[in-house]
Amino acid sequence: ENCGWIITIGVHPRHAGHGIGTALLLASERSLNATSVKLTVRRSNQRAILLYERCGYVWVNTYRRYYHDGEDGLVMEKRL
Repeated sequence: ENCGWIITIGVHPRHAGHGIGTALLLASERSLNATSVKLTVRRSNQRAILLYERCGYVWVNTYRRYYHDGEDGLVMEKRL
């Protein structure tokens, strides 16, 4: 389906809110040769969810109990 997946983006909490996450996300998208990009985010990670939504991602699926502690993972997608 020509879809790339972003596995992990992390920013140290001390540096959050300075645009680093956005820069990493956009750079990751540019490096993919795909027509869409998907990622999975913890349901409780509202800061990341808001970042992804601001960058054009939408919720497309939920993986129940996806993480080792039993938390759901939200699958989000962006068409490039």
